[in-house]
Amino acid sequence: MTRSNSSWCYQFSLLAQRNFINIMRLPQTSYVKLIVTILTALFCVVLFMNVGQDLAGVQNRNGALFFITMTMSFNAIQNVILIFPDERPVFLREANNNMYRVSAYFWAKIFSEFPSSLLTPVIFGSIVYYAIGFNQNEWYKFPYFQLIIFLIFNASGGYALILGTIFSDKQLAVTLTPVLIIPFMLFAGFFVNQNNIPVFLMPFQYLSIFKYGFQALVWNEYTGLTLECMNATDFAKKCDPLKEMDFPESLETSVLALVAMYVGCNFIALCIMVSLSKKYE
Repeated sequence: MTRSNSSWCYQFSLLAQRNFINIMRLPQTSYVKLIVTILTALFCVVLFMNVGQDLAGVQNRNGALFFITMTMSFNAIQNVILIFPDERPVFLREANNNMYRVSAYFWAKIFSEFPSSLLTPVIFGSIVYYAIGFNQNEWYKFPYFQLIIFLIFNASGGYALILGTIFSDKQLAVTLTPVLIIPFMLFAGFFVNQNNIPVFLMPFQYLSIFKYGFQALVWNEYTGLTLECMNATDFAKKCDPLKEMDFPESLETSVLALVAMYVGCNFIALCIMVSLSKKYE
């Protein structure tokens, strides 16, 4: 197969087929991912089950939502960042021999991993949502929750793909991951109010998947939800979660930002792959 005698669609179909075969040859990897997802979800349920409607319940809801954001992000990063450094030599050899276009390889990779990228957040969300006792006032709350954690998972996967393409050494990529990711957790609005972030750090918060993911989950949870502490006459027991969080972006803006980061991260990763293929020609 060369670029000159095969179409892009033909290259894509063969590469996607090869990826699916490789996945089927190692079913234990998929089993481990499934088990880890279920165990993590059960741990989250045990920790936050049946959140209350008082101030402690608000704290638990916020903690659960941030834990879910963090779990989805790190699960995606660990699933992706360890893969491409191992595939890198094969990819460079095949791309430089004009066996296929880089874009065909990239989209075949995204396509073949999509079932896992869809099922992981769906399974996780299905376990935790009702067991924890999140907002069930409207039918669309749960589907929207699933959409948000799906976007968190896949946007984080795109970010991890960037790191995986930049670093040829898998061990180096794993070592630097906490340094390159954990600072963005501080911009989520859970540890510190976003209005208190220093001006010179402001640009970095707009690159944080944690920020938009956590914001979207909080908006989805508290919008239309009435808790006992919201109507408390005692000021010490009164709560207003959305006002206290004081997020600068709305639910819709946060979701669109996650979509933009998913598309943007994958586009950057594709550009890096194209650059690598030309560099080693």
